[in-house]
Amino acid sequence: MSLHNWINAEYLAEEKIKKFQITFSNNQPFPHLELPHFLKQEKIIILLQALGEQEFSPHNSDLFQFSQTYDLLHSDDPVLKEFAAFLSSPEMIQFMQKITKIKLSGKIDLFGSIYQDTDYLLPHDDQVPGRKIAFMVYLNDLEEDDGGALALYESKNKTPTKVVKKFIPKAGTLVFFEVSELSIHRVEEVLTDTQRITLSGWFYG
Repeated sequence: MSLHNWINAEYLAEEKIKKFQITFSNNQPFPHLELPHFLKQEKIIILLQALGEQEFSPHNSDLFQFSQTYDLLHSDDPVLKEFAAFLSSPEMIQFMQKITKIKLSGKIDLFGSIYQDTDYLLPHDDQVPGRKIAFMVYLNDLEEDDGGALALYESKNKTPTKVVKKFIPKAGTLVFFEVSELSIHRVEEVLTDTQRITLSGWFYG
């Protein structure tokens, strides 16, 4: 599968990838990268339309409150099937391995999520055996006042101490980070009558 079908061409230049390698490994508080305008605009639109046809179930606990699809790797929707095939393609796996220097198996998880007014996800590290890289693709724009930012924490003895960086969702942006005991993050509470729509998951090794 050609990455050019999904990704804006600027991200496929070899010199860009070398720059991303350095940025990813040096970023604090743990290795991560934000790639704005990663997905082509027409792909964002059809992904939003496809997700709109999916069933979302409420997820509630002390740690989180939001709505999520089932595992989209089992979706019958042709757009979502193509997107999952793109993410798990040898070309995309190689792209991620080049940037992160992390060996990946080609296995992924993929689901859609919607955060609405008062929804949140408290600090956690995503550690599950085999997970190597967590990723999220934003499908709509939020403003700072809307809440819903992804916050990355500095930690001490596996306990979050302070927020070091925040990412405000913008359509087409890909954010990913290395999963480890350091990768403590949260989704800040959505504060307005809006939606935070993402496709998220993990690359496994």
